[in-house]
Amino acid sequence: MKRIIIDTDPGIDDAAAVFMALASPELSVEAITTVYGNGSVDACTKNAFRILYAANRLDIPVYKGTSKPLLREPNLGWAYHVHGKDALGDTDFPLPSVTYKNTASNYAAVEIVRRVMAAPGEITLLALGRMTNIALALCLEPQLAEAANGVILMGGTVAVPGNVSQVATANLYEDPEAAAIVYSSGASLVQMGLDVCDRVELSQHQLDLIRQADIPTTRLLTAATPCIQAYYRGRGLLSDPNGVRYNDVPAVAYAIDPGMFRAEDLHVTLETDSQITRGQTVVDRRNITGYLPNASVCLEVDAERVTESFVDRITGYRV
Repeated sequence: MKRIIIDTDPGIDDAAAVFMALASPELSVEAITTVYGNGSVDACTKNAFRILYAANRLDIPVYKGTSKPLLREPNLGWAYHVHGKDALGDTDFPLPSVTYKNTASNYAAVEIVRRVMAAPGEITLLALGRMTNIALALCLEPQLAEAANGVILMGGTVAVPGNVSQVATANLYEDPEAAAIVYSSGASLVQMGLDVCDRVELSQHQLDLIRQADIPTTRLLTAATPCIQAYYRGRGLLSDPNGVRYNDVPAVAYAIDPGMFRAEDLHVTLETDSQITRGQTVVDRRNITGYLPNASVCLEVDAERVTESFVDRITGYRV
């Protein structure tokens, strides 16, 4: 089993990704660390407990992380029309108060360092939200870059438009300085960006299968999905208007089976200065700079295999 820590800002697509990870025998979810993003860090931490409660996995510790970018003020309002004001589709799913009050005491970045350094080469970091917690962890312990068994991050784009600007994705745009720290750290990085995520779409039939499974995890996902589905439909981004995309799912799929993707080892630079191109992943595909690759950039995907694997796993989930 591959040991993973999921750093996340739940988030409807984050919920889908966590459910897939928990339903995959190839993965062992050691901890969840939360970060601001799709909502405040408090809202996202509560949602992490909602997700674990639905999955009957409250044994997994949750560590609350940072509430803002390294150098900037957080922009929490833009995601409401995507994920709802509670960041989970305004579903109001159960949250036992005693559970949330028992949030693990360590800061997320500190706990990432502690766990990874205690097991060098064994723990993979899945960064599904802003990179702030990971960047802070790298600043606390630079050797984390070599000790981690890689970082799979959801964000970036090479050949398709961004989703919060013409060229940038939300996770990197909101804290480009943190992303720059991660990309320049020397860690073994996998960039799972919109070049892939834009292609991984669940059909109405697949959503029906999820709904028909009628277990706590699929009930939460079914209830939350219309919110994000309406956003994609309203922007004309779905090939099946009754389908949906969960952009965090491909990162988990890669952790399970990299063979479902084609990636190129490339040098990626984060733009931090320009307001127009802030958060852009500037990818050197022709080796113009002469810099060595610092990321494995996913460019193609077997979308059918990914979506089938996702549906099979979460509909068959049993603790």
